[in-house]
Parts: sequence; structure tokens; C-alpha cells
Amino acid sequence: MEDVVVCGGGPAGLAAATWLARYRRKTVLIGHGPARNLVSGASHGYLGHDGEPPGELLATGREQLARYPTAQLVNRHVVSAVRTRDSFTVRTEEETYKCHRVVLATGVQDALPDIPGFDEIYGVHAFHCSCCDGYESEGQDVLAIGWGEHAAGFALDLLEWGARVVLVTNGQEFEGDRTSEAALHRHGIEVIEERVVTIHTEGSRMTGVELESGRSLDATRAFFSIKHAPNNDLARELGCDIDDHGHVVVGPHGETSVDGVYAAGDLTPGEQLVQRAASEGAVAGIACAMSLRGMSTASAAPDPGPDPSAELGLD
Repeated sequence: MEDVVVCGGGPAGLAAATWLARYRRKTVLIGHGPARNLVSGASHGYLGHDGEPPGELLATGREQLARYPTAQLVNRHVVSAVRTRDSFTVRTEEETYKCHRVVLATGVQDALPDIPGFDEIYGVHAFHCSCCDGYESEGQDVLAIGWGEHAAGFALDLLEWGARVVLVTNGQEFEGDRTSEAALHRHGIEVIEERVVTIHTEGSRMTGVELESGRSLDATRAFFSIKHAPNNDLARELGCDIDDHGHVVVGPHGETSVDGVYAAGDLTPGEQLVQRAASEGAVAGIACAMSLRGMSTASAAPDPGPDPSAELGLD
């Protein structure tokens, strides 16, 4: 029997597992597949790690977690998580784990534009987060890709970074209302309802795109906002409350509506930043560890300490 199984090996999951290990809880971190931002050359704005490649950040986190004797890292994909009478059963393709608590940190999945060659520029010249990568767009021609109601706000936000912006819907009908259209026009952002058929590059630089009409647009960077789907299958299977956007509803310490289940990171509502995911993971990990006060299945753990609230009559 494990104390906790953490589902997800990104910043939120690693932070949660690290704090659980520091509380000497017997913890299994199950993570498989690339993190959302792993294609990016650098992660920005994280205190002490600005400009660090995301892969290095995660590799360091895994290396540091592995130093704790009560922590185990498993490179698998969780296929199911269910609650039994007084515990949880978490299954991968090959193993089954019984545990007292579950932390969900399964993140979100971004929908990429259907543009030939887009995979080659994603994370190099094309990005999904203007907040994360907008700084480097000053004075550049930027292609904003999207068509939903939020696309106007996304394109306007890029002006904050000093970019020259064109909004391309990639052949979809623009879903913004008249107010959105007026705002875009007022700030000189053209809306083009055409597909992008070719991405032009010169050496290591993106130079522009060609539309299906044959028109060419100068563009040295691209940002897209289509949709991202929270990976909430496990949360739904466990019976956690889900909001209208598919995110898992949590309390101030990462607790979900299901007793014994915690969630953190992009899977939960709010800004989707690496530092926020790590912070939420730490908070959820500590709360999860403290919820096990008085219980210990980890051989390296000391005898459980007293409950301060109970000892001081604060309950």
C-alpha cells in the first residue's frame, strides 16, 4: 500500500511529490509523455530559472525527487483511478497501485493549428502563450492564429509586447461579435479568414506565410489560441467536481470535492504558468501529507508526531 500516488510528472506533480517525500510519505509519481511546454526552447519568468529550457527544469526536478528514499518515479501512463471502500486503486498499462491518497496533476492538451509544417516551428517561432513568450516579439510581425470569441482579446494582447499583429482564422469563420471587430479595426489588426498553406523560413528564422489565395504575409513569430482541453478523465472517473471549462474545482489547498483526492497545476482553474503549477503542487502536496497525520506506511518515516491542533485543543 502506498501513501500517495501522484498522477502527472510536470512541475505540479513533481512539486507535490517532492513535498510528500519531505514529509516521508511513501509516494509514487507516475508521469508519461512530454510536458506541455517541453517543445519550447526556454521557460520565462520563473524566479531563478528565467530562460531555462523546460526539459532541464523537469530533469532537475526528477533527479532531486529521486534522492528521497520514500519516493518512486514510474514512467507510465495512468489509465484509471477509482475509489474503493477506504483507499484508491490506480492502474497503468502494466501495474496496479493501492494508495490512501491521490494527487492529480495531469495538465491540459493544446489543440495545434492544422497548418503544414507547423510542428517544425512550434516552440521555436510559434507559441501558445503570449504572456510567456510575448517579450521577444517587440518590433516584429506576428501572426495570431484563432477564430473563437476569445481570439480578438488574444490578438489585442500581443500589442502589449510591441508587435505588429495580423489575425488569421486558418479558414474558419471569425466568431467575434461587432465589438470585437471594431476593437481589432481600431487598433489596426486585420482579420483574414483564409487558410495558411505554407510557412516560409530562411535558415533558422521564420519569415512569413502564404495563404490559400496566394497572398503572402510577413511574420517572424506566430501565436495561436484555439482550444486546450484539461486532461480530466481521471478526475471524472473519481467523481471530482468539474467546472464549465473542464477544470477540476479545488479548494485553497488543492483539495477536490472527493475526500482524499487533490489536484494542482493547469488541470485546475487559473493562470497557466510553470511557477503557479509548481506552487500549487507544493501546496497540494503539503496538504495531502498533513491529511495523513498519524498514518505511516513508509519504512523510512519516523513514528508519527502528534496532531498540534488536537494537542492544543484547537479543533
